[in-house]
Amino acid sequence: MLPPKLDTSTDPQVGFRPPGTLDAASALQPYAGPFGPRQGGHLLRRAGFGGSEADVTRTVSLGVGGAVDSLLHPTAPEPAFPEFPDVALLYDRAKARVSTQLWWLDRMLRTNRPLHEKMTLFWHGHFATAVQKVQPPAMAGQINLFRAFALGRFPALLSAVTRDPAMLIWLDNRANAKAHPNENYAREVMELFALGLGNYTEDDVKEAARAFTGWTIDKDQRAAFVPARHDDGIKTVLGKSGRLDADDVVAIVVSQPVHQRFIARKLLEFFVYSDPEPELTESVAQVYALSGFDLAKTVGTILRSKMFFSSRAYRAIPKSPIEFAIGTLRYVGAETVPPNLVYQLARMGQEPLNPPSVKGWDGGPAWINTSTLLARFNFVNGLIAQTAPGKNGQAAVPAPNAAPDDLVRRSGMDAGRVAAAIVRGVVQDDVTSDVRATLTAYLNSQTPSAATQNPQPFGPENYQDKIRGALALTLNLPVNQLD
Repeated sequence: MLPPKLDTSTDPQVGFRPPGTLDAASALQPYAGPFGPRQGGHLLRRAGFGGSEADVTRTVSLGVGGAVDSLLHPTAPEPAFPEFPDVALLYDRAKARVSTQLWWLDRMLRTNRPLHEKMTLFWHGHFATAVQKVQPPAMAGQINLFRAFALGRFPALLSAVTRDPAMLIWLDNRANAKAHPNENYAREVMELFALGLGNYTEDDVKEAARAFTGWTIDKDQRAAFVPARHDDGIKTVLGKSGRLDADDVVAIVVSQPVHQRFIARKLLEFFVYSDPEPELTESVAQVYALSGFDLAKTVGTILRSKMFFSSRAYRAIPKSPIEFAIGTLRYVGAETVPPNLVYQLARMGQEPLNPPSVKGWDGGPAWINTSTLLARFNFVNGLIAQTAPGKNGQAAVPAPNAAPDDLVRRSGMDAGRVAAAIVRGVVQDDVTSDVRATLTAYLNSQTPSAATQNPQPFGPENYQDKIRGALALTLNLPVNQLD
């Protein structure tokens, strides 16, 4: 049986608490401070899904600029991912749903382009579309669309989303015709996708809906434009008039300063911290606008900045269930996602491809409550238990940095050194002295060994059980629930 979770409290020796205050005027200046495992781990978590201790070491060796460049412009080839999930399952809606969800989770786990996949996840939450209404093949196509435009120009992304079959179904724009305008998509473009509530009028929505008419889905489930269904009359949207079509509305919307602040704030809250200062938002909005709405340039500026590496940003954002699960699997060196991972993620509060509403997931502190924390602990404990030596013929936790045998080779039968190696690898030493002492005491405690049922201290007879238990404890620490 794995031990109960540990508790932590604020310790002056832990450098990331309390949050600091950043000078907004210099927030976007390039970071020039120390770039060690803590900073490298922070970058990998925020700009991807974390990684092993070796991944952190490689990131640190590149320096800040090189590490960010490698994330924005990766050169390593991708594994052989299928473009779509197994089509043989698509005749069974329930199986197709899970197959599509696992298809994407597998890509998050094994990708060599973690920032692109993280941005794909970001856009999935931003343009929230759900498999409960949209067929799985269309959802898979939308995920591929998000990946293709993940770090491109936002106007191109929004134009592509406007013509995306999944979105045409989700917000009913396939039924938006000259004779019977449907305002659903136009309203969400203004409220949720580009401007924010209160930054447009009802007339803007009505007129934009007219501009979005004409798009539907053909018999092959592809987007198609039918000129006879399009309203080509004069329209006025956000003060601009003409025979506006969908691309015209996109151009008008993104030209609004309020849009630039809207996207800047969304990116800051995703990559840096919640409730960013207005001055920071304005600075990022200027970068975004001057870049021609280039997401790679904007995100790159954020990731290289003082603000990103500030104490206020460090361990400041609760991990989403997907980030927590994929990060854990990447850390332990898993090569495949567990077949029940979709169910486990739903218990944690985030079923992939199925956000609860058009607003997506609330995120932030909403990810963490008694029920979802228990689901996280059960996921970790089950993962570590499933990789117990000899169970189903599997080896111990399949990662050089996490495997008991390797830890013993590096640390000997010294419980203190083993505990230090675990917390260094999992949370880059972001634990209190009390936690270190508790982990060491757990490793040294006399518990019945699996082989003899006699009380044994940490030693050759039980080190694999003890190390797996200590690893689970560390993965379940409160600090590891934070990016």
